[in-house]
Amino acid sequence: MAKQRIVTLLTDFGRSGPYVAEMTGVIMSITPGATVVDITHDIPPGDILAGAFVLRQAFGYFPPDTVHCVVVDPTVGTDRRIMAARYAGQTIVFPDNGVIGLVERDYPLEQIVAIRNEQYFLESTTSATFHGRDIIAPVAAYLSGGLPMDRLGPAPGKFKLLDIPEPAEEPDGLIRGQIIYVDHFGNLISDVSAQLLHQVWGEPVGVVVFCAGNNIGVLKATYAFAAPGAPLSLINSMSLVEVAVNGGRACDILDAGVGAEVRLVRSR
Repeated sequence: MAKQRIVTLLTDFGRSGPYVAEMTGVIMSITPGATVVDITHDIPPGDILAGAFVLRQAFGYFPPDTVHCVVVDPTVGTDRRIMAARYAGQTIVFPDNGVIGLVERDYPLEQIVAIRNEQYFLESTTSATFHGRDIIAPVAAYLSGGLPMDRLGPAPGKFKLLDIPEPAEEPDGLIRGQIIYVDHFGNLISDVSAQLLHQVWGEPVGVVVFCAGNNIGVLKATYAFAAPGAPLSLINSMSLVEVAVNGGRACDILDAGVGAEVRLVRSR
């Protein structure tokens, strides 16, 4: 039985233009047996942190040997590099702008290269404004077909990561983090994990959450445990602390977004 080849696409292109179809066509032309999976194309334009977050959350649900194409690239055409990196048996092809940062935090790096070998670029002239089609997509297709990563270029001395602090326990006993993503429902998703709460407090019982200066109250089990229109906090399906409003958009009602401070304290 032939091995299934999965290549994912994660971009900020939207769906109204030809860009996603062009990348898909390149991949399927080079590796006809590939299964192309769209993670999302609704990342806000140029939003590297949102791209990093969605990549991190989707990554763990794909099988080994999946190849991910990530094109959130506000500096396309400059001297920023394009990289390929292998984590936990999967490969990511991406611009060196920090979009790999959250995967790098949570998974062991197995191999990384700076892509230089133009033999694996699209055969036509490479556009300065569409490296997703002309470099990232063909390289990903060749990798999904079994190309050894070291043929693409040398290992870099270093690569760019996100410049955001990790959530941590403070000397005053608080856990301090921040909102790093606002989802389609307006829920405010923080970088504070259930794992961190367990490390600091054991069972997170009686934990009070503050977000952007608002007292959200004690962590609840699910959305329906708050009155309609009321704010609440919970551990979401990603095992992260989330601030929401039952039946409403927390980002609008609390006037908060990415970068808003989140503080957690255990009530006595």
